[in-house]
Amino acid sequence: MARRKNMKKRRIILGNTFRLVRENGMDKVSLQMIAEKSGISKSLLQSYYPHKAKLTNDIVHNLFNTLGEQVNNYNPPKDGKAPYAQTKAFIYTIAVLGMHDEGLDRIISEAFTNNSTLDSWGAMLNEWIKTNKLFEGLDLDNDELEAGIAFVTTGIGRLYHDRKKHHLSAEDLANYATSALMYSFLHCSEDEIKEALEEGHEIIESADMQVVHQAIDSMFDEGKDIIS
Repeated sequence: MARRKNMKKRRIILGNTFRLVRENGMDKVSLQMIAEKSGISKSLLQSYYPHKAKLTNDIVHNLFNTLGEQVNNYNPPKDGKAPYAQTKAFIYTIAVLGMHDEGLDRIISEAFTNNSTLDSWGAMLNEWIKTNKLFEGLDLDNDELEAGIAFVTTGIGRLYHDRKKHHLSAEDLANYATSALMYSFLHCSEDEIKEALEEGHEIIESADMQVVHQAIDSMFDEGKDIIS
């Protein structure tokens, strides 16, 4: 019972923090604001989340997990380079949401500029790949794969931040990241990369971004599994 009550309170706190950050940006949201919106004292809030960094990390982790579930629901190509194509679809989804939703852009930008959260993105992308066994059965070096993901995560964060200056679309970002991973770290041929990018395009064409938005908007609702 205590554990259930604890998670219920965390759900309320995370949901309210998520809404406040979408409205204002992380820098403009204080623990006092979160406590007031959650109907609790600041000291009680800090008994759950002593620092804002933990809140930020949990929000990013839940957002990442929700996006991963949604990408898994996209229609995959029938054959070919599906693991690489799905990786492109995942990166595209993150980028396109930020580009078309000012509130989500605040959170995604925070995740890509905060070193601690940036490390979490790489770790979570690794976990998503392992959980979904994307590259299982392929002759890959796991160390190179992890190094590639760390490199791509940092690079895509910089490109996302400078996307307007370089006139980059969400698919441009996803193509650059996927190509870099495949060529520099997984030693794929140009033909393999081209095929993967084309199949990734097919996957994102099947995506219903309204459904993805609904999943994000409701990810802290009662009854939904949360990470905290």
